Amino acid sequence: MTQVIPRPTLVQPGWGWGPAADVVALPGTPESPGQLRTWVAERLRTCGRPYAQREDLADALRLVASELASNAIAHSASGQEGAYFITTVHFPHDTIGLRVMDQGPHPERPTRPQEPPHILSDADLLTAEHGRGLALIAVHSRRYGWTEPPGHPVHSVWVELELDPEEAA
Repeated sequence: MTQVIPRPTLVQPGWGWGPAADVVALPGTPESPGQLRTWVAERLRTCGRPYAQREDLADALRLVASELASNAIAHSASGQEGAYFITTVHFPHDTIGLRVMDQGPHPERPTRPQEPPHILSDADLLTAEHGRGLALIAVHSRRYGWTEPPGHPVHSVWVELELDPEEAA
């Protein structure tokens, strides 16, 4: 199966999501993506929205959170000794928003995320050793994007998950 991957958007959701439902700072260690998966699933389960108990949304949110945390640790200063990253989760009426902010560029790593390919096949996802993260995020989101230095002091990658209109009320 071949799938067209949505491109990242330059327009940030900004304050359109409203205040964060919750925020967590985690160390840039290998255990943190797992901790973040648990944290976001619990936030979803207790958010009080009609979609809160949907396991498919919880699965998508855990996957996206894990990818963003892993990328922050692997590709930014957040992966250095004593560093951390911050995650916010938002539950406005029409989407689920997730934002991961790292501590900015690592001196020996790329300074911006690499965009996923325009077209991706299942074989690409199964056999690629690197670079699948943003493609997986794109597949599971309504839209996504990032900010980066020098316009911003840190990298901020954000994702909006799609909801059925009936559930968004």
